[in-house]
Amino acid sequence: MSPMSDQPVTLGVLARFHREVILPDIQKIVEESEKHLRDEMHGLHDAVLTRLDGLEVEYVAIRVGLQRVEQRLDQLETDYRELVAAVSRLDERLSRVEKRLDDLVAVQPKYALRSDVQDLEARVDRLQDQIRALQQRLEG
Repeated sequence: MSPMSDQPVTLGVLARFHREVILPDIQKIVEESEKHLRDEMHGLHDAVLTRLDGLEVEYVAIRVGLQRVEQRLDQLETDYRELVAAVSRLDERLSRVEKRLDDLVAVQPKYALRSDVQDLEARVDRLQDQIRALQQRLEG
């Protein structure tokens, strides 16, 4: 028999057994668990930082893209206003041309050459086509 088995089980013997056998095993298990937990926490921390870095890059890219969209929208609004003004001017010119044509035909029905009238009508048609094209650009 071993010397330990000959000793009576007393509080001192149990305390010594705990100190020499159980406590080192528990400390080893706790240290390994702490190390494993620390490694996992570092890994998770690194993953979170990496993800945050990626999100920050995406955020900056989105902000830059949004600024470009806003600038383009501002330019489109300016272009739209200019096109509306141009259509308005063309419409006024067309009205004047139509009025002149009507006046010429009314005042000089005998003298108005058919080719002149056809030429003026063709010019009016072209102006109307230009106005329609501008309106389609504005609506599209």
